Amino acid sequence: MDNRPPELGPFVRLFQSHGKRMLLGILLGLVAIASAVGLLSLAGWFLTAAAMAGLSAAGPWHFNFFLPSIGVRLFAFSRTLARYGERVVNHDTTFRILESLRVWFYRHIEPLAPACLSRYRSGDVLNRLVEDIDTLDNLFVRVLSPSAAALAVSVLLFGFIGLFDPVIAVCALAFLAVAGFIVPFAAASFGAQTGRRLGRQSAVLRVRILETLQGMPELLVYGTQAQHLESIRQDSDGLMASQRRMSHITGFSTASITLISGLAVTFVLYLGVDRIDMAAEYGGAELALVTLAVMASYEAVWPLPMAFQFLGRTREAGRRLMEIVTSEPAVHYPEQSRSLPEKYGLAFENASFRYAENAPFVLESLNFQVSVGSRVAVLGTTGSGKTTIVNLLVRFWGPTTGRICIDGVDITTLSEQDLRRSVSVVSQQAHIFSTSLRDNLLMARADATENDLREALAAAQLLSFVDSLPHGLDTWVGEAGKMLSGGQARRLAVARAFVQDAPVWVLDEPTEGLDRVTEGQLMQAIMERTVGKTVLLITHRMVDIHRMDESILLDNGRIVAQGRHENLLTRNPRYQRFWGYPPTINQPE
Repeated sequence: MDNRPPELGPFVRLFQSHGKRMLLGILLGLVAIASAVGLLSLAGWFLTAAAMAGLSAAGPWHFNFFLPSIGVRLFAFSRTLARYGERVVNHDTTFRILESLRVWFYRHIEPLAPACLSRYRSGDVLNRLVEDIDTLDNLFVRVLSPSAAALAVSVLLFGFIGLFDPVIAVCALAFLAVAGFIVPFAAASFGAQTGRRLGRQSAVLRVRILETLQGMPELLVYGTQAQHLESIRQDSDGLMASQRRMSHITGFSTASITLISGLAVTFVLYLGVDRIDMAAEYGGAELALVTLAVMASYEAVWPLPMAFQFLGRTREAGRRLMEIVTSEPAVHYPEQSRSLPEKYGLAFENASFRYAENAPFVLESLNFQVSVGSRVAVLGTTGSGKTTIVNLLVRFWGPTTGRICIDGVDITTLSEQDLRRSVSVVSQQAHIFSTSLRDNLLMARADATENDLREALAAAQLLSFVDSLPHGLDTWVGEAGKMLSGGQARRLAVARAFVQDAPVWVLDEPTEGLDRVTEGQLMQAIMERTVGKTVLLITHRMVDIHRMDESILLDNGRIVAQGRHENLLTRNPRYQRFWGYPPTINQPE
């Protein structure tokens, strides 16, 4: 059974919302090609008929020069206008389709973050969001639209030439079918594997270049940049080899259509001499008209081989997108909360968690409560499971067993909006967005006033710094906040939590990277701003730990000590060892 995700079907269905624009683009393309056929064939008839009329004594006086010349001008004008309109409409439609694809893809990957997306490198996800979606524009502007126009032109050509001679019409249609169907099919077959490989190689190269640029300082420090650059060169060589093969297929397709069109014109001329009444007044002109109509009709099939040749790459792009989109989210949210908490105490009830079915438990049988208005510190060495508690509370993952409640309400029954409004989080690696300081703060609460933002910055010890900037709150902070120091970025993340001011606060190493003075001032501000709120502090530092109502010590995902800091420090050997004190002799653990 084939369990591969669908490739292009979902995207074709997504295009239906742009059906009217797509149809208009196809019709304009059809008018442009039909006008080109009409222009060349009528011009050929006009010149030939005029020459034949000039050979007879009375011909010039009876030949109507005006109607054919008007027709030639009309076809020339309509061809130019229709081609321009087709380009404008198709490009506009393509951009609208790309917009829809990006929004659709983002809406699908947002519920997957971070649990499912952690399986992919960030550069790979970015490549799918940008390059793979851009590749899908081939599906309409290079495949669907030209194919529909070519099919319509084939039918019209058959009907038009059939007015002169059905046999010639059948022969002309046969040659056009070979050029418009057989050659593109052959190009698609030859280019399918190479196109897929080209898509994968392009993605690998882009990701490798991105990661090399991001890690260049470390590569320079350790002197390993040469090896990484060599890997990039090898990937680039492989990509160029695939591109050369695609170029060879393109050349073969172009030569094939050129040959077929030449054979078609020759064959039509051969048949036309016998089947068209050359003794008629303008028999030779009719032969020129039919022959040039056949020649001009190949404009409709010229783009098809290249489009179908790269269909393999387009399908690979669709497969890569659907691979992510069809992933099952780690958690599901109800549309509406069943009930909302009246108070905001936390409770972990026999909660255990592991990342995979056969993986060891990261957290095991956690049972603790954080009463309304109390502060609890969760301590432990690196890898003990502290940050996993945060991830479970904000539902980045769900507990394998047990449950987590806010005021007795299971958080799995809360909508995502209600859960986000209930919990303010300062994560260990808080992300600063590439926008202004103001916008970074307003992400927490869009209706926050200028005074709210300034109060939050003052509490986070950042206001004097912001006021010293030429543009103040409107200062652009750069990608990942690169215009800020590490400490300033941490304080901005805390200020963002101050702006949100939710009833539950989760602080994961909020003072990491700060000097002692700033650390003390920031913790003092946090304590003042969280009076009456439920606070869960994740830390391995003894900063204001004495202000916590309770401390919980984790070791390998289990609670090994729980109680007030002062009591544990005098009575619990594990807790004593954690803080670097010699354990009390003969005290049970």
